[in-house]
Amino acid sequence: MVLSLTDEFRRIRRLRHDDVPQLMIWDNDPALFHLTGKKFAHDEDETQWWNQLIRDRSRLMFAIVNDDGQLIGDVELQQILWRAREAEIRISIGDKAFWAQGFGSEALQEMLYAAFQLLSLERVYLRVRLDNGRAIRAYEKVGFRAVARLTATGRLSGFPDLQLMEVTRARYAPLSKRA
Repeated sequence: MVLSLTDEFRRIRRLRHDDVPQLMIWDNDPALFHLTGKKFAHDEDETQWWNQLIRDRSRLMFAIVNDDGQLIGDVELQQILWRAREAEIRISIGDKAFWAQGFGSEALQEMLYAAFQLLSLERVYLRVRLDNGRAIRAYEKVGFRAVARLTATGRLSGFPDLQLMEVTRARYAPLSKRA
């Protein structure tokens, strides 16, 4: 599902169809795949993927941008269970020139604001590889806490074990969403 944001955000914006080719390039980068797994099916084309995304009420995806508005990654709420008011979050900074500079943390903070304040979700969770300390620190920085250790399955099958982390509306303390 593609949602227009009613508020102005610094790091996230509505995903556009013309962003998809770049996302597909990043999806095939071995360094990114090693950390995040695949987002696109091998034989999927961009139009097919886009059409599925805009119809899917269980997914909500945004672009992550730098100070110049350039696409540098994406963040997504997936597996949204509207009745249970929970979702899984996934994030990727595809442009490695912007790694370890706080862009992911800012995008996460804005996405959590959208999840809790705009969508009225109660819980957001994620799965992260245990050997991805940089990501775990970023998640903890915005309020996630570890809740379980999981065996990697699905698109991450064969990878190291995962850490299940979550943040709830009750524990969420929003930072300023505007700079």
